[in-house]
Amino acid sequence: MLKIFKSSDREIIRRIKANDREVLGELFIQYKRMVNNYIQSNGGSREDAEDMLQEAIVVVWQKACSEHFELSSKISTFLFAVVKNKWRATLRKRENIDHNLVDEDFTNYPSPSDGEQSRKDRIEIIMKSLKEMDPQCKHLLLLYYFEGRNMEEISTLLKFANVNVVKSKKYQCKKKLETIVNKISSTNGGTL
Repeated sequence: MLKIFKSSDREIIRRIKANDREVLGELFIQYKRMVNNYIQSNGGSREDAEDMLQEAIVVVWQKACSEHFELSSKISTFLFAVVKNKWRATLRKRENIDHNLVDEDFTNYPSPSDGEQSRKDRIEIIMKSLKEMDPQCKHLLLLYYFEGRNMEEISTLLKFANVNVVKSKKYQCKKKLETIVNKISSTNGGTL
């Protein structure tokens, strides 16, 4: 089990530069509660908080190992700023999925005007549904709706013969997603 040593910020940076990987676990344990409180109070889960903290620690590690890094604030301030920025980006992406992917095609599902909880439920069901899709369909839909890629870019990225094949595949994938969303929605009585 990791022991937490209250190291100074300079000592933590020195240990990172010396490739002391134990400091990663120490940072995780030290900032877990703070990040968890922030993420959960801003619409996330405990798993989201752990993901954000892990990503932020990686950023701190990479920055500290860069040649011209100079810490101009406390590590806690820097790490928390990274967490907040990453969480905001995640929320924007989830919002894009909600607004761009879930549209009038999903008629059995509550609309965003049904309230904030319905919107959160919609996002959760869409995310769950995407996980059940085959990887190619999931990737295609995320490229189109989430990243805003055009058909030509998707054709190149996914190595389809041409744009018409992409259009056809996108339609099929969206129909599959609609079926999964409706199945999950009806299993949960229309809502989560």
